[in-house]
Amino acid sequence: MNRELHVTSPMMNGPDVYAVQTRLLELTYSIGNHDGVYGPTTAGAVRRFQRDNNLEIDGVVGEHTSAKLFAAAANPASAVTPSDIAAKALEKAGQYIGIKEDPPGSNLTQFGKWFGVNGVAWCNIFVSYCFKEGAGYTIVDGFPGGRGVGVFAGKGCSYVPTTEAWLRATGMWIGRSTPIAGDIAIYNWDGGRPDHIGIVVKDLGGGVFEAIEGNTAAGNDSNGGEVMRRRRNMTQVDGFGRIV
Repeated sequence: MNRELHVTSPMMNGPDVYAVQTRLLELTYSIGNHDGVYGPTTAGAVRRFQRDNNLEIDGVVGEHTSAKLFAAAANPASAVTPSDIAAKALEKAGQYIGIKEDPPGSNLTQFGKWFGVNGVAWCNIFVSYCFKEGAGYTIVDGFPGGRGVGVFAGKGCSYVPTTEAWLRATGMWIGRSTPIAGDIAIYNWDGGRPDHIGIVVKDLGGGVFEAIEGNTAAGNDSNGGEVMRRRRNMTQVDGFGRIV
């Protein structure tokens, strides 16, 4: 490779970028559009590859990353292994299955109390709690372009559209690719703004997966008041985010 590839403005493009994207796809890393443009989603795929191959995680395709990328065996098992952060967040989420808001219909929970904003819809607060308390990772931290709606420094985010925007802007958005354990699922019931969020437990095949979600119930997906393990369809999501 004749040049180092990284995110710039305007974004880098050309056959060398296309070749990197092609190779990432061959190794099962989602890159967004296969268009020869080195944007945040491609950089996110590079960071996941770097993590899985013990390289510096900077999203830059330089000499060492390029050599490793084009020498890697196709479909390595490590390409579908959740990061330590994601695994710990999922483990934390599993500890709270069955927890309900009290009193019913109040949106009052221990998660809202921890977040500092109680009595509001809390599915995204629950995800924030699991990543922060389980893995020491603050989602939506340093939101690109400034402070997003629902962002609380050192805690996370309470607003699902902001979390999706952050995942997209930071290259951690993998879209409707097959999810793995620890991925963040962003649900959209009606095609408008995203409505709900959860942490993937596992892919079940055939477009079906399981996730642990806060503030849900069999008859009220987005405001049901309980932490539950739910079975969901790919058609119900905008897509998934993968924390590296």
